[in-house]
Amino acid sequence: MRIAFLFLGITVLFYSCVPQHKIVYVQSPADKTVGLYPGANKRGVTIEPFDLLYISVASASADPAAVNFFNQDKLNYNSLSELSLSVLSYTVSDSGAVTLPVIGKIKLQGLTLEQAAAVIRDSSVSYFSKPIVSVKYVNNNVTVLGEVAKAGTYPYTNEKLTIFNALGLAGDITEYGNRKNVVLIRETKDAVLKYRLDLTQDSIFKSPYYHLRPGDLVYVEPLKIRRFGMKEYPFALIVSAVTAVYVVLYYVKK
Repeated sequence: MRIAFLFLGITVLFYSCVPQHKIVYVQSPADKTVGLYPGANKRGVTIEPFDLLYISVASASADPAAVNFFNQDKLNYNSLSELSLSVLSYTVSDSGAVTLPVIGKIKLQGLTLEQAAAVIRDSSVSYFSKPIVSVKYVNNNVTVLGEVAKAGTYPYTNEKLTIFNALGLAGDITEYGNRKNVVLIRETKDAVLKYRLDLTQDSIFKSPYYHLRPGDLVYVEPLKIRRFGMKEYPFALIVSAVTAVYVVLYYVKK
């Protein structure tokens, strides 16, 4: 009976532990340089239909009335609330264009924010002297669900957000999260796409899904031990029952 009780205790301890290789990211055998996927640094995240953009044009010698009309009275991006920004933003149409006051319709789909600013600046020179253009995303957010410390929807202001940045916003994957099978769900104009990412391999840096897009959803699946391990399986109840039986048998034999 004592041997059986000891065996049960060891079994409980074994099944309640998560092996280290299941919770370590990018498990390279040695230090090395891993390149990003082709074009990642060159293009970054590009503008797509239905993106919300805050666009500002400044000029030292332009007609004040025209500039004020275009910039909504020169409201400062950093001083505006999220709701105000959404009201003042421009929605990219399903054809990939925005229609700006004074300037008219401009195609921005497939461009980075920097490239979009350059295109708008070139289109503005006929109306404004030496225009200075700023383009920013509005209401950027990603949703992180599953085996993370703080599941939820998180806003961000950077042009680029990596899968690791998103997980950091959510407090990282718990020890019971499956880092080898993280699901990325992305909604496009025509479909909802699903990709599976292995965060334990260096190849993640070469994945075209290493950088997230606004509106992406990241789901971290649980390990099997999460379903059958210490946190889920009533080991405490079993140990208590076995202990009670052991005590009863001990006193019965006496």
